[in-house]
Amino acid sequence: MFKNVMSKIVRAALVVVSVTAMAFLVGCAGKPIIETKIVEKPVPVFCQVEIPSECKDAYAVDRVSAKDDPVTINRAFRQELEERWACEIKLRAAVKGCNAKVEVR
Repeated sequence: MFKNVMSKIVRAALVVVSVTAMAFLVGCAGKPIIETKIVEKPVPVFCQVEIPSECKDAYAVDRVSAKDDPVTINRAFRQELEERWACEIKLRAAVKGCNAKVEVR
């Protein structure tokens, strides 16, 4: 009788162990589910702008002297204004391009 009870307990234990082992092995055999998530996160980007050719070190006024006639000096002043406006337009465009938000596709 004792042997009969022990063999039933041993069989039950073997069944429990084998079912548990099969459950663990079946869990390992399945393919993992791969989920791709898009995380939108702002990333700082270094913006390098070169000085445009319109921006000069020496403008038209620097090339005239006080001894020149007033018409020449006046023309130099007007030319300098045009040169500085051209430089400002290029620099504003560069700053606008650096500050523009990049669209993520």
